[in-house]
Amino acid sequence: MQRGSHDIEKEIEFEGNSKIIAHDSEGFEAGKQNEVDVVRKFIDRKSQERDINQRLHLVWYCMEMNSRPIQQAEKDFFSTPLQVPVVAIVTKFDTFLQDVQQKLEESAEEEDQEVDDDQVEKLAEIQADVQFERHYKGPLNNMKHPPKAVVALSEVHKSSPDDSRLARLINETLKVLELTETELQRKERDFYDLSTFFATAQNADTKVKLTTSASNGLNWNYDKDHSKPMFRGGPFIKTWDTYWTHPKSGPQAPVALICLLEKHLDNSRHYIGDPKSSDFSEVKGGNPDLLRFCKWEQRVADTTLIMEKIHVFNIKDEKTLEALIKWYSQRSGTVTYIRKEVIRLYQQRKSEKYQVPKQWSRSIAQPLVDIVCNRPVEVPG
Repeated sequence: MQRGSHDIEKEIEFEGNSKIIAHDSEGFEAGKQNEVDVVRKFIDRKSQERDINQRLHLVWYCMEMNSRPIQQAEKDFFSTPLQVPVVAIVTKFDTFLQDVQQKLEESAEEEDQEVDDDQVEKLAEIQADVQFERHYKGPLNNMKHPPKAVVALSEVHKSSPDDSRLARLINETLKVLELTETELQRKERDFYDLSTFFATAQNADTKVKLTTSASNGLNWNYDKDHSKPMFRGGPFIKTWDTYWTHPKSGPQAPVALICLLEKHLDNSRHYIGDPKSSDFSEVKGGNPDLLRFCKWEQRVADTTLIMEKIHVFNIKDEKTLEALIKWYSQRSGTVTYIRKEVIRLYQQRKSEKYQVPKQWSRSIAQPLVDIVCNRPVEVPG
């Protein structure tokens, strides 16, 4: 919610991404209660829409970080409850940090003190963090109806999917959506929760997509035997929003994708436990349940990282798709990395006498998520 003339009713779509619809309000001028009332009425109405596609799910309340404390506008806005969660975003933290650093340098020069750039930078970070906690996060959290999270943003203009400066905001948004949604609301969407939808819709942070894809892939295949086909559907592959999972591509597109993945991945000798693999002796005679679980982790990781490549390179024709999958399974360094990491994980668990949990929980996927998110950066060739 920034200053300026904005029509809050107008839908804003991001370029190349129609899955997230935003509404931008007019800024809150001091003493103008009408602006706050317009926004609150809009939120109340849109949060009660029966159509999930028209419903408002979250509010990002933006304010610029400067020397001023929380204003009356914030006090008014957070004085009564809302039907949707709010994440407060304090922008331009980096600009404020630069101002603090400049003042420290000027003060040192006025007193003829030697300036140590590293020391001044560290001191500026400490002072800026104190100001953020004292003048923004603390007061906001002490409001009558506080935001669910308070996030400071820096250097947003430098953000990219692989080096996201929005990671904190995205992760806090995911947590808020997950915690505020009821089980009944999840059932309305066939158990797809809002956090999964948001992870799929956003394109600002690749690691969020990797986490969502890998976690869902392991969850959907958790109890399966390897004699049954691997489930490749839902957010496991749709997180990546590729041509092969888009509704407009028709029903044959996902079928072609899954057939190629099964053809070149599922019977590959590079999976741990294959009797003809060079390191079969390392897993021979171990816990069969643990081996089964680790093998699923390996297969989920491979599918997730292939989907990432399809997404990044925007592959739309079947010949190129098959070439990519063959390259990954036969020549890529990534497939070797995944195999080595899963074998390491298997050996560690074996030595710890690890028992695969009977019931699924998200924490079970964390070791796999860590492996996937630390994958090597590699271009097919």
